[in-house]
Formats: sequence, structure tokens, C-alpha cells
Amino acid sequence: MRPEARRGLYLPMKRFMLAFGLLGLVGCFLPLLPGISFFDLRHFDAGWTVWAVIGAFALPAYVGGIQGTADRSALFASVGCFGYLAYKFGTGVFDLVFHGSIGAIMMGVAIIGGLASSALALASSKR
Repeated sequence: MRPEARRGLYLPMKRFMLAFGLLGLVGCFLPLLPGISFFDLRHFDAGWTVWAVIGAFALPAYVGGIQGTADRSALFASVGCFGYLAYKFGTGVFDLVFHGSIGAIMMGVAIIGGLASSALALASSKR
């Protein structure tokens, strides 16, 4: 049975944003390679790259979890965050999925799935 058309996002789309955001956020703290997590790389990075990546996973998880009426702006934030992550990791996201440890796999799946589901939700949303 098809859900009725309404303004804003369908609840499953917000749940996808929440799920992929949390998947990537948890993956940042699990082993990226044996013995080191992505969060441990903050000691080797001179800039704010690690914190920006963690924030880019946390924002879609937050906007997917809150109940609000600003669904379209939440979509733009989610597409922007997952787009930044796709730009940051580039084609290396597939290396994360196929050659990394559990944290890398979770981050790679979250980037690919989060960008795809956010873009589809933005394309299917009504004004």
C-alpha cells in the first residue's frame, strides 16, 4: 500500500538519515585498520579534518532524529554533509569498504548509503 502524499519527508527517509549518520559516527571510533581508529588519527592531523568528518556524520544523525517541521533544510544539511564526506574520501570510500576493518566498512557504507538516500529523499520531497 502506498503512503499518502503530504508535505515534507516521509518518516523512513528521516530514519535512513539517522541510521547512516549513526553508522558512520560509530564507525569513526572502531578500528579503521588493525590497531588504529579514525578518531586516533586526530593526533597525526594538523588541521580539523577528523573533527569535520565526525561532525559531518553527527549532523545528519541529529537532524534525522529530531522531530521538526524544517524537513527540507534538514535534507539540504544531510546532502551537504554526506556530499562533503564523499568529496573528502573520494574513490577511497570503496577502499574503505573492501579493504578496511569494521570501522572503515561502517564509514564507507554510511557515506555511500547516506548520500544516496539523502539525494533520493531530496529529489522526492515536495515544496
